[in-house]
Amino acid sequence: MRPLVPEDVSRYAASAREAHVATLVRAAIAIGRNAVDRQTSAADYARKQWPDDRNVGAVLRAAVSPMSLANADGLAQVTHAFLATLVPVSAGADLLQRGLGLSFDGAAQITVPSIIVPLADFVGEGVAIPVQTAQTGSGTTLSPHKLAVVATLTNEMMLSPNAEPMVRQVLVESTGPAIDRVLFSANAAAADRPAGILNGIAPLMPAGPGEKNQAIVDDLQALATAVAPVSGNNQIALIGAPAQAVAIALRSPREITWPLMMSGSLAAGTVIAVAVNTLVTAIEGSPLIDASREVLVHEETAPAAIVDGAGVVAKPVRSVYQTDSAALRMRWPISWALRDARGVAWMQSVQW
Repeated sequence: MRPLVPEDVSRYAASAREAHVATLVRAAIAIGRNAVDRQTSAADYARKQWPDDRNVGAVLRAAVSPMSLANADGLAQVTHAFLATLVPVSAGADLLQRGLGLSFDGAAQITVPSIIVPLADFVGEGVAIPVQTAQTGSGTTLSPHKLAVVATLTNEMMLSPNAEPMVRQVLVESTGPAIDRVLFSANAAAADRPAGILNGIAPLMPAGPGEKNQAIVDDLQALATAVAPVSGNNQIALIGAPAQAVAIALRSPREITWPLMMSGSLAAGTVIAVAVNTLVTAIEGSPLIDASREVLVHEETAPAAIVDGAGVVAKPVRSVYQTDSAALRMRWPISWALRDARGVAWMQSVQW
């Protein structure tokens, strides 16, 4: 035994996060095994394989019937841990953790009004305190959306001792980059996805060719100035394409204290500054996972191409029953919106 030291906090937090993600992965494997072997329920399989995991049962119940996060603390921990686990492969996951978290709680939409906060002032002794009105605007509307993916696993793979790390990696690699691709786009909102945070925001003009270190300082100064009216003292996050993120980290004249993230989904030469207090997110529960071995899977990455205009079904098609496999389907309700467009500034084709 020894006394706790500050380094223990991050170590124990990382260990707890990995344990919660393992719970989600184990639930996926148990659901897949149940699809192959109906004689053993997913819950029974999980209890036999991982008797010390107390949260896997909550995740399995949530996959079958709605479960409130307020009534399932373990499920809430799985949700937060899974988002944190995506950070190494997704700058978007990192950014979403820093925004204002909301919950639909059964509502069809969330209206997030813009608020101009009144400024306080000093008042002398015995003098009446002035009354200010907080002006509100229409703001933005947060609508529910979901990430979803289907993958097939063979029975042998699910029985393998390596099933847990393999399924974990599939979940992380299929989810993280998908968040970046949509979050850091300039696309408008659609019925199936939220708007990218660059939508409707014109890029700033980067510094011209010259000494690269100075160009970095000039461009970051311009980005910070653009979001300063809403960012407060230190609520700015920087996201760059790989070359630019590395350049900021290594070429800056002093250490950058703002969070710095790298995303491979950004075009080369792109840098984004976000006032994180203007980003609102709604992540409802942990990913929902179900499975079947009695389906025909169209192995097509573009959903619109499953049936073409002439009514021809896409190929290839896999019978999971014939190949002794299970089709796992993951759905994760996750949405975001900007409550103030001044909270994002970006540049493209920077000269460093």
